[in-house]
Amino acid sequence: MKTRYLVGCLLLAASMSVETGMAQGIINPSAGAIHRSMAGASTAVAVDAAGATYWNPASICYIKRTEMYVGADFVYGDTFLDAAAEATGQFGSNRSDSGLASAPAIGVVYRPAESLFRYGLGIYALVGRTIDFPGAEFNPILMPWDPPNSFGVGPVSTNFSALQIAPILGYQLSDKLYVGGGPVVTTMSLLLDPALQAERNPNGTFPPATHSRPRWGFGFQVGIQYHPDSPWSFGGSFKTRQVFDTFTYNSKDETGAARTLEAEVDLPMILSFGVGYEGFEKTLIAVDFRYFNYKNAKLFGDEPEGGGLGWTNVVSVAAGFQREVHQMIKIQAGYLWNGNPIPETETLWNIQLPAINTHTISGGLVVALTEYADISGSVAYAFASKISGTVLEIPGTFIELRQDLTTFSLGLTFHN
Repeated sequence: MKTRYLVGCLLLAASMSVETGMAQGIINPSAGAIHRSMAGASTAVAVDAAGATYWNPASICYIKRTEMYVGADFVYGDTFLDAAAEATGQFGSNRSDSGLASAPAIGVVYRPAESLFRYGLGIYALVGRTIDFPGAEFNPILMPWDPPNSFGVGPVSTNFSALQIAPILGYQLSDKLYVGGGPVVTTMSLLLDPALQAERNPNGTFPPATHSRPRWGFGFQVGIQYHPDSPWSFGGSFKTRQVFDTFTYNSKDETGAARTLEAEVDLPMILSFGVGYEGFEKTLIAVDFRYFNYKNAKLFGDEPEGGGLGWTNVVSVAAGFQREVHQMIKIQAGYLWNGNPIPETETLWNIQLPAINTHTISGGLVVALTEYADISGSVAYAFASKISGTVLEIPGTFIELRQDLTTFSLGLTFHN
């Protein structure tokens, strides 16, 4: 019985294994090549339409002319799952076959002539990736369910993606002060096989959670920017918690009989503060500070005993640099640090959502093709990180998830 309890707990934690382009928990730090190359630092300044619509809605007033950015981000990650159970003598290390993921990034800022109003629209992937761990002969999590020989669940597959749409209205209160705001609408898909967060089937196996439609979530954002008569600029923004429809799945038990599964999911409230400096010739420096309130977001902040992940609130710091090296060429660089929302005591329950990459560097290039069009590219690398723990602090058990991420971005900017 002890062996069954021990290995069963191992499996319960690993059920939803999800790989995302993660930083700052599940939230992508940036959108588009230029914004990503500066690590997402844009609360006090804006270098393009995609960045202006991402963190601070007041940033669209900083764009000097009507502009549209269209691009895509491509994410490649290496994720490994190691597990051992001394009581059964099982150990294995397996790699997720996640492949190359893609995500759109679109930002539009419209600046009417002789008007104090600005209009913006951001469309971008908030999260996205998949996990695809194969069945394994020795990994106690990925072995087939065959009591008393093994208590694994076999292959683990998860798809987690979210697309956010943010219409924005900005207003220039004065030459120095801008404000902006608007609704935030997100469509999210979360597909799991198996869904170990659900109640087990009568034979001890877990049902799938793959038959479901995307769900919609809603929130709001407001922001402010201040540009005094100096090289400095300042900004702040507030994004409310996004509340989603209940996730409902048409599942089945081991006999094929119908089952219904449900899950409640929120995205966290986010506070951002930023400082910009343009005191050096043809150079922009930006620093952002962010706070993510995961503790009050359903699923993420709920305790594992209630089917949640037990995440804590975290902060992040992003620093970006841009310099014009030629009248047709600009270069960017950035660094992002973010806290780990997962307490050590909850390591077991978060194999499914490895928000573990804490250090990311980035760099990029913008080339003017014509007076009205630019092309941009960037690369960001999240250094390899790992998370590990035991099963309910029971000696002789071990789970570790290792991951690094590389993101390539390409985009075109059109302006009048």
